Amino acid sequence: MRTAHAVMSFDAQSRHVEVARRVTAAVLGEAGVRDRDTIGTVQLLVSEIVTNAIIHGDANSVSFRITCDTDGEALIEVDDHSSGSPEVREAGPEDEGGRGMRLVTYFARDWGRKGTCTWCTVPVGAVTV
Repeated sequence: MRTAHAVMSFDAQSRHVEVARRVTAAVLGEAGVRDRDTIGTVQLLVSEIVTNAIIHGDANSVSFRITCDTDGEALIEVDDHSSGSPEVREAGPEDEGGRGMRLVTYFARDWGRKGTCTWCTVPVGAVTV
């Protein structure tokens, strides 16, 4: 397994969620992650955290960083420049949103908030070099 990472900043527009997903797949591929389910899970978490940053952040921009280390862990960091913190909510059956952080809680090894940055770690499973 190899270390790989990417850093990017973009305006708080929903079209950038897909860009972050593609960058995530590229970084995981560069690190040696081949399992499609693992890549899909990490992309899902990126989508949820970046979407939260775009919708709930206080700034016009979002910073995104993904790092995959040699220990087989991916670290996702999204800075929305907001003083608020994400909440794990209990969405009702008719609610259109409110499930994102529950997914992060379920799939991430750990997650939290440091300053204005929401982060989570995800085991990336079997890899090939």
